[in-house]
Amino acid sequence: MKPAFSDIGIVLRTVDFGEADKLITIISHHHGMQDFIAKGARRLNSKKAPHLDIFNQVKFQIGRGYTPQLLLQAETVQYYPQIKANFEKTRSAMLFCEILNSLLPKEEDDKETYLSLTNFLSAINNSTNSKNNDDLINQFSLYLLRHLGYPAPKMLEAVSLPDYFETIINKRLISQGLK
Repeated sequence: MKPAFSDIGIVLRTVDFGEADKLITIISHHHGMQDFIAKGARRLNSKKAPHLDIFNQVKFQIGRGYTPQLLLQAETVQYYPQIKANFEKTRSAMLFCEILNSLLPKEEDDKETYLSLTNFLSAINNSTNSKNNDDLINQFSLYLLRHLGYPAPKMLEAVSLPDYFETIINKRLISQGLK
């Protein structure tokens, strides 16, 4: 049985689970990427539901139990409104949430990736043009490759980095096809 804990993290994925629950994937500061069940999060009067939106940085509390543990409380720390208001920014953020969800091991402490993702989301949120967004995407892509131990593509100009990630994870990235 795993102990209860509190932490701060970023919501990477939410999936409907059962009748009124959600399965939430969070990358946290001290506990790595983990899946949690938020009981009743799909109910209209749920106090957790507005805080568990994708890309939100949340302060959360987990009860002791077996995997997946129950998410007891959640409170929004940062919600990145410019990302959610702009389609291109949303697609960029979703791309990296999808990549991290595929590449990161579960329950492995990785503070550096969490802090880098937080910085990336803040930079995308504050960016003013698409050229700046493309530069941020390339920088964060190269950081992830280096940090996770994958070789960079030999010719960066010839290969787009999201396509390179597709070859690494051996599946198509859904957020790539959003138009």
